[in-house]
Amino acid sequence: MNRFLWITDPWHFLDHGRDTTLRLAREALELGFPSYWCSVRTIRWEKNRVLLDAHPLVPGPSVDRSEIHPGPARVSHPGEFHCIHYRMDPPVDFSYLHPLQLLSQSVSGKKNVEIVNSPDVLFSTNEKIEGLLLKNVTPPSVVASQWDYLLSFGKKEGRTVLKPLHLCQSKGVELLDWRSQSGIEEARTVIARETENFRNPVLLQRFLEGISEGEQRLWFIDGKLLAHVRKLPVGGDFRVNVDRGSRIEPSQLSARENRTARLISKNLRSRGIRLAAVDLIEGHVTDFNFTSPGLLCQMESVLGRNLARPIIKKLAKNRPF
Repeated sequence: MNRFLWITDPWHFLDHGRDTTLRLAREALELGFPSYWCSVRTIRWEKNRVLLDAHPLVPGPSVDRSEIHPGPARVSHPGEFHCIHYRMDPPVDFSYLHPLQLLSQSVSGKKNVEIVNSPDVLFSTNEKIEGLLLKNVTPPSVVASQWDYLLSFGKKEGRTVLKPLHLCQSKGVELLDWRSQSGIEEARTVIARETENFRNPVLLQRFLEGISEGEQRLWFIDGKLLAHVRKLPVGGDFRVNVDRGSRIEPSQLSARENRTARLISKNLRSRGIRLAAVDLIEGHVTDFNFTSPGLLCQMESVLGRNLARPIIKKLAKNRPF
């Protein structure tokens, strides 16, 4: 029987009532799959091998068994598990990449062990850049660190959204107005800060007025569209962040959004990305999420559906691609 291992930030960092990883782990237990949790900080090289501290997850005392708790830790080798989920939240920095490198090396060549999503994807792909590879479905964009290229794009567009490449949940996202000299000077100040004085690339993207009507969140498992909802911006802001008060609601996909969803499905299957959440504005892809796609609990609540169950059933079938 498949043994699931869920690797996250430390336990006390998690939003236990709304965390997607814990929701999936709870569903795995309900379906009878042994599940374990591990803090990413315990992944280490010791005694000539990669080790980690795995805690068996057990249901809480509540009648509806909606809570789970970690039992006593046991020193384990990653190869003891069949389905390993590396779900560290960004930023994608050394604290994210170095444990993943150890984990990946420890199970290399083991056909009965799968890391979700694949380390090949997590190492080589950037969530902000992935959407740009889909032709004709992303807003005009530029990824650069050099001021001249960013300035040229900004002046052409008038207003742009700046997105750091390594962050999530709207962190560092800024609306820049290039239509006046004072706006350009302000943009330069912001970009200098976010690029560490024009050393690190950032994404500039056309500002889409349609954000006032919200953005679609599409959730995929093995390239199949599982569910979708509309996320609405925080009042008085263009950014969407459910943790800061954005509301989500059931939605219908337009013909254009359905076409975009089919292109995304094809991309995910070709790349072997098992779990992904993708955001659309005006039918344009504006963000990929495959390091730690979330909002599952909130989507279940709004849609009145168990979304975790079909995900776990699919994940239990190793390497469908």
